Amino acid sequence: MLQEELKAAVDAAAKAGEEVARLRSSGLRYGHKHGYELVSEADLRAAEILHEGLAERFPSDGWLSEEHVDTAARLSRERVWIVDPIDGTREYLQGVPEYAISVGLVIHGKPALGVVHNPATGELFSAVCSEARELPELVAPLPKCDVLVGRGEHRWDDLPPLPKGARARGVGSVAYRLALIAAGKGDVVLTNTGRSEWDVAAGAALCLAAGLRVTDILSQPLPFNQRDPWVRGLLVAKPGVHAAFTRHFSQFIR
Repeated sequence: MLQEELKAAVDAAAKAGEEVARLRSSGLRYGHKHGYELVSEADLRAAEILHEGLAERFPSDGWLSEEHVDTAARLSRERVWIVDPIDGTREYLQGVPEYAISVGLVIHGKPALGVVHNPATGELFSAVCSEARELPELVAPLPKCDVLVGRGEHRWDDLPPLPKGARARGVGSVAYRLALIAAGKGDVVLTNTGRSEWDVAAGAALCLAAGLRVTDILSQPLPFNQRDPWVRGLLVAKPGVHAAFTRHFSQFIR
């Protein structure tokens, strides 16, 4: 199921990654949008490649991308591609190898497929959620719990108090953080900051396929393809660890 879509997404992400890496090594222009957000010509070129490889191949699907004008047309579509051509543009421009191309497909508002590709490291993570199985909720001790957070959140300590024994580690792209935890390279992904759907849709699919629990910071499910494509932070972990963090945060987050 969705094998054609998965192959198309992997191929498009890999092709976009080649172009992004080429531009990074040869020099590129960049600027700001919305007053403070960075955008580069690599973001725009990757957006074109992904659109050509996916939207044009599956024309009946909806499309939501950081670098394309959003329209209400996607709201009536059963299937919607949710794409971030480069999640972590700041890291990309600074040469920090913690950015990613993020490609998600949601069906009826739920993550169905995810591809996250880090061109700097060569890592490419992919999964289909149709075979997802949540792990059992075992009571888990939390010593040496590795919590992946944003680099800025880590630097400025812009996080809610963590449970005893939890250790925060800053990683640039949230899509990359989600891919890492889905691959077992971390215990928790946490952010208290709202995120756009394109930042997290692909990573959420990877995590769900790996049996992890994926919610917002208040432990509520993440709906996708909303009119306002925004989620209230993230809390992602194995069910037992997720439950322990939820109990801890219930003391001071409402």
